[in-house]
Amino acid sequence: MHEDQLRRLPGILFEVGKLLGSGQDVGALLSRLSELCVELLACDACSVMLLDGSRRELLTRAAWGLRSERVHRLAFAVGEGVAGWVAQHGKPACIADVDQDPRFVVLDEAPATPIRAMACVPMVARGQVVGVLTATAGRPGAFGPSDVELLGFLATTIALDMENLRLHRIAVTDPLTGAYNREFLAARLPAELESADADGQPLSVAMVDVDHFKEVNDQHGHAVGDDVLLEIARRLRAAIRGGDLLVRYGGEEFLVVLPRASAGQAWEVGERMRSKVAAGPVVVGARLLPVRISVGIAQYRAGGTESAGELVRRADAALYVAKANGRDRVEVA
Repeated sequence: MHEDQLRRLPGILFEVGKLLGSGQDVGALLSRLSELCVELLACDACSVMLLDGSRRELLTRAAWGLRSERVHRLAFAVGEGVAGWVAQHGKPACIADVDQDPRFVVLDEAPATPIRAMACVPMVARGQVVGVLTATAGRPGAFGPSDVELLGFLATTIALDMENLRLHRIAVTDPLTGAYNREFLAARLPAELESADADGQPLSVAMVDVDHFKEVNDQHGHAVGDDVLLEIARRLRAAIRGGDLLVRYGGEEFLVVLPRASAGQAWEVGERMRSKVAAGPVVVGARLLPVRISVGIAQYRAGGTESAGELVRRADAALYVAKANGRDRVEVA
Protein backbone atom coordinates (compact mmCIF):
# COMPACT_ATOMS: atom_id res chain seq x y z
CA MET A 1 0.00 0.00 0.00
CA HIS A 2 1.07 3.57 -0.59
CA GLU A 3 2.03 5.65 2.43
CA ASP A 4 -1.00 7.90 2.01
CA GLN A 5 -3.31 4.87 1.84
CA LEU A 6 -1.80 3.40 5.00
CA ARG A 7 -2.28 6.71 6.78
CA ARG A 8 -5.94 7.03 5.78
CA LEU A 9 -6.94 3.37 6.13
CA PRO A 10 -7.65 3.34 9.93
CA GLY A 11 -9.98 6.32 9.65
CA ILE A 12 -11.84 4.81 6.72
CA LEU A 13 -12.18 1.45 8.46
CA PHE A 14 -13.56 3.26 11.50
CA GLU A 15 -16.17 4.97 9.32
CA VAL A 16 -17.00 1.67 7.61
CA GLY A 17 -17.62 0.13 11.02
CA LYS A 18 -19.92 2.98 12.00
CA LEU A 19 -21.82 2.69 8.72
CA LEU A 20 -22.36 -1.03 9.13
CA GLY A 21 -23.73 -0.52 12.62
CA SER A 22 -25.88 2.48 11.74
CA GLY A 23 -28.93 0.56 10.55
CA GLN A 24 -29.37 2.88 7.59
CA ASP A 25 -30.70 1.84 4.19
CA VAL A 26 -28.40 -0.70 2.52
CA GLY A 27 -28.33 1.28 -0.73
CA ALA A 28 -27.19 4.46 1.00
CA LEU A 29 -24.66 2.48 3.04
CA LEU A 30 -23.12 0.86 -0.03
CA SER A 31 -23.06 4.18 -1.87
CA ARG A 32 -21.00 5.71 0.93
CA LEU A 33 -18.71 2.68 0.97
CA SER A 34 -18.17 3.16 -2.78
CA GLU A 35 -17.31 6.79 -2.17
CA LEU A 36 -14.78 5.82 0.51
CA CYS A 37 -13.13 3.37 -1.89
CA VAL A 38 -12.82 6.13 -4.50
CA GLU A 39 -11.19 8.40 -1.91
CA LEU A 40 -8.79 5.72 -0.71
CA LEU A 41 -7.68 4.51 -4.14
CA ALA A 42 -7.75 7.98 -5.74
CA CYS A 43 -9.67 6.48 -8.68
CA ASP A 44 -12.58 7.77 -10.74
CA ALA A 45 -15.37 5.41 -9.76
CA CYS A 46 -16.30 2.42 -7.66
CA SER A 47 -19.29 0.10 -7.73
CA VAL A 48 -20.74 -2.71 -5.64
CA MET A 49 -22.54 -5.57 -7.39
CA LEU A 50 -24.26 -8.34 -5.44
CA LEU A 51 -25.45 -11.73 -6.62
CA ASP A 52 -29.20 -12.15 -6.90
CA GLY A 53 -31.11 -14.88 -5.12
CA SER A 54 -30.46 -17.39 -7.91
CA ARG A 55 -26.70 -16.67 -7.74
CA ARG A 56 -26.69 -16.44 -11.55
CA GLU A 57 -26.64 -12.68 -12.00
CA LEU A 58 -24.75 -9.72 -10.55
CA LEU A 59 -26.89 -6.65 -9.89
CA THR A 60 -25.50 -3.18 -9.28
CA ARG A 61 -26.49 -2.11 -5.78
CA ALA A 62 -24.42 1.07 -5.42
CA ALA A 63 -21.92 3.17 -7.30
CA TRP A 64 -19.95 6.35 -6.86
CA GLY A 65 -18.51 8.45 -9.67
CA LEU A 66 -20.39 6.77 -12.54
CA ARG A 67 -22.22 9.36 -14.64
CA SER A 68 -25.41 7.61 -15.64
CA GLU A 69 -28.99 7.46 -14.43
CA ARG A 70 -29.05 3.86 -15.62
CA VAL A 71 -26.13 2.58 -13.60
CA HIS A 72 -28.44 0.80 -11.12
CA ARG A 73 -29.90 -1.22 -13.99
CA LEU A 74 -26.50 -2.60 -15.01
CA ALA A 75 -26.25 -6.34 -14.53
CA PHE A 76 -23.91 -9.14 -15.58
CA ALA A 77 -24.51 -12.84 -15.73
CA VAL A 78 -21.96 -14.85 -13.77
CA GLY A 79 -19.09 -15.36 -16.21
CA GLU A 80 -19.97 -12.27 -18.27
CA GLY A 81 -17.58 -9.33 -18.36
CA VAL A 82 -14.83 -8.71 -15.85
CA ALA A 83 -17.21 -8.62 -12.89
CA GLY A 84 -18.87 -11.85 -13.99
CA TRP A 85 -15.46 -13.51 -14.44
CA VAL A 86 -14.41 -12.47 -10.93
CA ALA A 87 -17.67 -13.78 -9.46
CA GLN A 88 -17.34 -17.07 -11.34
CA HIS A 89 -13.70 -17.73 -10.43
CA GLY A 90 -13.56 -16.05 -7.03
CA LYS A 91 -10.30 -14.37 -8.03
CA PRO A 92 -9.38 -10.68 -8.39
CA ALA A 93 -8.70 -9.05 -11.74
CA CYS A 94 -6.33 -6.11 -12.30
CA ILE A 95 -6.49 -4.72 -15.83
CA ALA A 96 -4.07 -2.05 -16.97
CA ASP A 97 -5.94 -1.35 -20.22
CA VAL A 98 -9.45 -2.70 -20.76
CA ASP A 99 -9.06 -2.33 -24.53
CA GLN A 100 -6.53 -5.14 -24.37
CA ASP A 101 -8.56 -7.52 -22.21
CA PRO A 102 -11.17 -9.76 -23.88
CA ARG A 103 -13.12 -10.08 -20.63
CA PHE A 104 -14.14 -6.41 -20.73
CA VAL A 105 -17.61 -5.94 -22.19
CA VAL A 106 -18.99 -2.61 -23.41
CA LEU A 107 -22.74 -2.48 -22.90
CA ASP A 108 -25.17 -0.20 -24.72
CA GLU A 109 -26.38 1.10 -21.39
CA ALA A 110 -22.93 1.42 -19.85
CA PRO A 111 -22.32 4.59 -17.80
CA ALA A 112 -20.74 7.56 -19.56
CA THR A 113 -17.65 7.50 -17.32
CA PRO A 114 -14.49 6.70 -19.37
CA ILE A 115 -12.90 3.42 -18.26
CA ARG A 116 -9.36 2.39 -19.20
CA ALA A 117 -8.11 0.61 -16.08
CA MET A 118 -9.98 -1.62 -13.67
CA ALA A 119 -9.46 -3.47 -10.41
CA CYS A 120 -12.17 -5.93 -9.45
CA VAL A 121 -12.23 -8.22 -6.41
CA PRO A 122 -14.70 -10.82 -5.11
CA MET A 123 -16.71 -10.24 -1.95
CA VAL A 124 -16.64 -13.55 -0.07
CA ALA A 125 -18.75 -14.44 2.96
CA ARG A 126 -18.87 -17.88 4.60
CA GLY A 127 -16.76 -19.30 1.79
CA GLN A 128 -19.10 -18.12 -0.96
CA VAL A 129 -18.86 -15.21 -3.38
CA VAL A 130 -21.72 -12.80 -2.63
CA GLY A 131 -20.69 -9.99 -4.97
CA VAL A 132 -17.85 -7.97 -6.44
CA LEU A 133 -16.24 -4.64 -5.63
CA THR A 134 -14.88 -2.76 -8.65
CA ALA A 135 -12.72 0.35 -9.00
CA THR A 136 -12.18 2.03 -12.37
CA ALA A 137 -10.07 4.85 -13.75
CA GLY A 138 -9.85 6.72 -17.03
CA ARG A 139 -6.08 6.37 -17.30
CA PRO A 140 -4.26 3.16 -18.26
CA GLY A 141 -2.21 1.43 -15.59
CA ALA A 142 -3.98 3.20 -12.74
CA PHE A 143 -3.96 0.17 -10.44
CA GLY A 144 -1.20 -2.02 -9.12
CA PRO A 145 -0.96 -5.08 -6.86
CA SER A 146 -1.14 -2.94 -3.69
CA ASP A 147 -4.42 -1.37 -4.89
CA VAL A 148 -5.90 -4.81 -5.54
CA GLU A 149 -4.74 -5.94 -2.10
CA LEU A 150 -6.35 -2.91 -0.48
CA LEU A 151 -9.59 -3.31 -2.43
CA GLY A 152 -9.67 -6.99 -1.48
CA PHE A 153 -9.17 -6.11 2.17
CA LEU A 154 -12.13 -3.70 2.05
CA ALA A 155 -14.26 -6.28 0.23
CA THR A 156 -13.50 -8.88 2.89
CA THR A 157 -14.26 -6.37 5.63
CA ILE A 158 -17.75 -5.61 4.35
CA ALA A 159 -18.77 -8.87 2.67
CA LEU A 160 -19.85 -10.77 5.80
CA ASP A 161 -21.71 -7.74 7.12
CA MET A 162 -23.46 -7.34 3.77
CA GLU A 163 -24.49 -10.98 3.79
CA ASN A 164 -25.76 -10.68 7.36
CA LEU A 165 -27.72 -7.58 6.38
CA ARG A 166 -29.15 -9.41 3.36
CA LEU A 167 -30.23 -12.39 5.46
CA HIS A 168 -31.75 -10.10 8.06
CA ARG A 169 -33.56 -8.18 5.35
CA ILE A 170 -34.97 -11.43 3.93
CA ALA A 171 -36.16 -12.44 7.39
CA VAL A 172 -38.09 -9.21 8.03
CA THR A 173 -39.45 -8.38 4.57
CA ASP A 174 -42.29 -9.52 2.37
CA PRO A 175 -40.77 -11.38 -0.61
CA LEU A 176 -43.21 -9.92 -3.15
CA THR A 177 -43.22 -6.21 -2.36
CA GLY A 178 -40.01 -5.72 -0.39
CA ALA A 179 -42.02 -4.02 2.38
CA TYR A 180 -41.46 -5.09 5.97
CA ASN A 181 -43.57 -8.00 7.19
CA ARG A 182 -45.86 -8.36 10.20
CA GLU A 183 -43.20 -10.13 12.25
CA PHE A 184 -41.04 -7.02 11.88
CA LEU A 185 -44.00 -4.82 12.84
CA ALA A 186 -44.70 -6.87 15.97
CA ALA A 187 -41.14 -6.33 17.16
CA ARG A 188 -40.63 -2.75 15.96
CA LEU A 189 -43.88 -0.89 16.69
CA PRO A 190 -43.76 -1.30 20.51
CA ALA A 191 -40.19 0.01 20.44
CA GLU A 192 -41.29 2.99 18.36
CA LEU A 193 -44.05 3.75 20.88
CA GLU A 194 -41.55 3.63 23.75
CA SER A 195 -39.28 5.97 21.82
CA ALA A 196 -42.16 8.37 21.16
CA ASP A 197 -42.96 8.46 24.88
CA ALA A 198 -39.31 8.96 25.83
CA ASP A 199 -38.78 11.77 23.32
CA GLY A 200 -42.16 13.40 23.84
CA GLN A 201 -42.83 13.21 20.11
CA PRO A 202 -46.05 12.25 18.32
CA LEU A 203 -46.37 9.03 16.32
CA SER A 204 -49.09 7.88 13.96
CA VAL A 205 -49.86 4.86 11.84
CA ALA A 206 -51.68 4.65 8.52
CA MET A 207 -53.61 1.57 7.45
CA VAL A 208 -53.82 1.31 3.65
CA ASP A 209 -56.12 -0.93 1.65
CA VAL A 210 -56.32 -1.30 -2.14
CA ASP A 211 -59.87 -0.58 -3.24
CA HIS A 212 -61.69 -3.37 -5.10
CA PHE A 213 -58.53 -5.46 -5.32
CA LYS A 214 -60.51 -8.71 -5.35
CA GLU A 215 -61.85 -7.71 -8.76
CA VAL A 216 -58.28 -7.50 -10.11
CA ASN A 217 -57.55 -11.05 -9.01
CA ASP A 218 -60.92 -12.36 -10.19
CA GLN A 219 -60.74 -10.73 -13.64
CA HIS A 220 -57.03 -10.95 -14.41
CA GLY A 221 -55.57 -13.65 -12.16
CA HIS A 222 -53.30 -13.64 -9.15
CA ALA A 223 -50.10 -13.16 -11.18
CA VAL A 224 -51.43 -9.82 -12.43
CA GLY A 225 -52.61 -9.05 -8.90
CA ASP A 226 -49.06 -9.59 -7.65
CA ASP A 227 -47.71 -7.16 -10.25
CA VAL A 228 -50.27 -4.58 -9.15
CA LEU A 229 -49.29 -4.97 -5.48
CA LEU A 230 -45.62 -4.64 -6.35
CA GLU A 231 -46.26 -1.37 -8.18
CA ILE A 232 -48.51 -0.04 -5.43
CA ALA A 233 -45.78 -0.76 -2.87
CA ARG A 234 -43.32 1.16 -5.06
CA ARG A 235 -45.68 4.15 -5.23
CA LEU A 236 -46.32 4.08 -1.50
CA ARG A 237 -42.60 3.96 -0.81
CA ALA A 238 -42.11 6.99 -3.06
CA ALA A 239 -44.81 8.94 -1.17
CA ILE A 240 -43.79 8.36 2.45
CA ARG A 241 -41.05 10.19 4.33
CA GLY A 242 -37.49 9.01 4.80
CA GLY A 243 -37.92 7.62 8.31
CA ASP A 244 -41.34 6.05 7.78
CA LEU A 245 -41.75 2.25 7.74
CA LEU A 246 -43.82 0.50 5.06
CA VAL A 247 -45.24 -2.85 6.17
CA ARG A 248 -47.25 -5.35 4.16
CA TYR A 249 -49.93 -6.12 6.72
CA GLY A 250 -51.62 -8.87 4.74
CA GLY A 251 -53.18 -9.46 1.34
CA GLU A 252 -53.78 -6.05 -0.21
CA GLU A 253 -53.33 -4.19 3.09
CA PHE A 254 -50.28 -2.13 4.02
CA LEU A 255 -49.48 -0.30 7.23
CA VAL A 256 -47.17 2.71 7.50
CA VAL A 257 -45.52 3.64 10.80
CA LEU A 258 -45.01 7.42 10.92
CA PRO A 259 -42.61 8.47 13.70
CA ARG A 260 -42.73 12.14 14.72
CA ALA A 261 -46.03 12.66 12.93
CA SER A 262 -49.20 14.09 14.45
CA ALA A 263 -52.55 13.02 13.04
CA GLY A 264 -52.54 16.09 10.79
CA GLN A 265 -49.06 15.39 9.45
CA ALA A 266 -49.98 11.74 8.95
CA TRP A 267 -53.10 12.82 7.04
CA GLU A 268 -50.84 14.80 4.68
CA VAL A 269 -48.71 11.70 4.09
CA GLY A 270 -51.90 9.67 3.59
CA GLU A 271 -53.13 12.13 0.98
CA ARG A 272 -49.76 11.98 -0.75
CA MET A 273 -49.95 8.18 -0.84
CA ARG A 274 -53.49 8.28 -2.17
CA SER A 275 -52.58 10.79 -4.90
CA LYS A 276 -49.42 8.90 -5.87
CA VAL A 277 -51.27 5.61 -6.27
CA ALA A 278 -54.11 7.22 -8.25
CA ALA A 279 -51.77 9.25 -10.50
CA GLY A 280 -51.90 6.71 -13.31
CA PRO A 281 -52.93 3.16 -14.14
CA VAL A 282 -50.70 0.21 -13.34
CA VAL A 283 -49.34 -1.22 -16.58
CA VAL A 284 -49.22 -5.03 -16.67
CA GLY A 285 -48.45 -6.27 -20.16
CA ALA A 286 -51.14 -4.80 -22.41
CA ARG A 287 -53.42 -4.06 -19.46
CA LEU A 288 -53.90 -0.57 -18.01
CA LEU A 289 -55.38 -1.06 -14.56
CA PRO A 290 -56.62 1.98 -12.60
CA VAL A 291 -55.94 1.62 -8.89
CA ARG A 292 -57.13 3.49 -5.80
CA ILE A 293 -56.50 3.16 -2.08
CA SER A 294 -58.32 4.02 1.13
CA VAL A 295 -56.34 5.11 4.19
CA GLY A 296 -57.12 5.15 7.91
CA ILE A 297 -54.97 7.26 10.27
CA ALA A 298 -54.57 6.97 14.05
CA GLN A 299 -52.25 8.96 16.31
CA TYR A 300 -50.70 7.20 19.29
CA ARG A 301 -52.15 8.15 22.65
CA ALA A 302 -48.94 8.98 24.48
CA GLY A 303 -47.99 8.06 28.01
CA GLY A 304 -48.15 4.29 27.67
CA THR A 305 -51.96 4.31 27.77
CA GLU A 306 -52.31 2.52 24.43
CA SER A 307 -50.75 -0.69 23.16
CA ALA A 308 -49.44 -1.23 19.66
CA GLY A 309 -52.37 -3.52 18.92
CA GLU A 310 -54.91 -0.92 20.06
CA LEU A 311 -53.28 1.75 17.91
CA VAL A 312 -53.43 -0.48 14.83
CA ARG A 313 -57.07 -1.36 15.55
CA ARG A 314 -58.01 2.33 15.66
CA ALA A 315 -56.27 2.92 12.32
CA ASP A 316 -58.13 -0.07 10.91
CA ALA A 317 -61.43 1.36 12.17
CA ALA A 318 -60.64 4.66 10.44
CA LEU A 319 -59.92 2.70 7.26
CA TYR A 320 -63.39 1.16 7.41
CA VAL A 321 -64.85 4.66 7.75
CA ALA A 322 -62.94 5.69 4.60
CA LYS A 323 -64.41 2.71 2.75
CA ALA A 324 -67.91 3.40 4.05
CA ASN A 325 -67.62 7.01 2.88
CA GLY A 326 -66.91 6.04 -0.72
CA ARG A 327 -63.29 4.81 -0.79
CA ASP A 328 -60.31 6.60 -2.39
CA ARG A 329 -60.03 8.85 0.65
CA VAL A 330 -58.16 9.37 3.94
CA GLU A 331 -59.93 9.31 7.31
CA VAL A 332 -58.50 10.05 10.77
CA ALA A 333 -59.59 8.15 13.88
